[in-house]
Amino acid sequence: MDPQKILQKAIGLFRQGLQFQALEWLAKLLETQPDSGKAWELKGLIEDSLSWQHASIHSLETATTLIPLSASGQYVLAKNYLETDKTALGSSVFAILLERNDIPARLLPAIAAFLSRFPNLTYLALSASRKAVEQNPESGDSLLSMAYFMEKLKYPYQQIAGILRKAVSLDPDNRHYRIALSNVLMQAGQLNEAWKTVREISQNQLQQIQCSNCLKKLIHIFTEAEDHSRRDYCLSLLSQWPSTDTSSTSSPPPDRISSPYNFLNR
Repeated sequence: MDPQKILQKAIGLFRQGLQFQALEWLAKLLETQPDSGKAWELKGLIEDSLSWQHASIHSLETATTLIPLSASGQYVLAKNYLETDKTALGSSVFAILLERNDIPARLLPAIAAFLSRFPNLTYLALSASRKAVEQNPESGDSLLSMAYFMEKLKYPYQQIAGILRKAVSLDPDNRHYRIALSNVLMQAGQLNEAWKTVREISQNQLQQIQCSNCLKKLIHIFTEAEDHSRRDYCLSLLSQWPSTDTSSTSSPPPDRISSPYNFLNR
């Protein structure tokens, strides 16, 4: 069979979740075409999907000697370096990856979320978030991500607030953006704007908050602003939480959304 057809067959099987069958086809291809960089790269991606990190690294490193890796292949290689404690290699490959102009938009949030696990690589996570904003300036979630990592790197509050104001302007009904902005404004000593930001959150939206820490922060803002009706409503919602949750000292992300974008005191 034509090598290209074998490769396409393996890709099709991989997309169907049939990794082992795909690897069998790739093994046949590599027997006759050992210098097929695309086959080695695909093999590394499949091995990564099976959590075979060391095998994936070997395959992707082999591929790099034959072809330039795709953005996805480079991401997987960098990720596996970090997950196998090859920190210098991982950070280096991530830095090279983030210089590319062909990173798929869907991949950038994954890069930022993965790098958030490594505090010493926050600057790279911010770079991924900033690149996502450059690709899609209308993405409120990318702006939220960018603001989060800016806060981690101790950027001035006013710069962070400017990013979050834009997110709120793009989606005024998104309570996550309003809560994040209000937290930053409170840290900057801007109570009035913080209150004006969160007073727009409807009672229905307040009921949907899945984070007791967020409710406590709202209660603090409404108390300081002497907004007694909203304060009392949030207190009533908080009272419905289990005591073990409301007394927790942990700081979960706003509403426990998928990304850890909580803005805490420095």
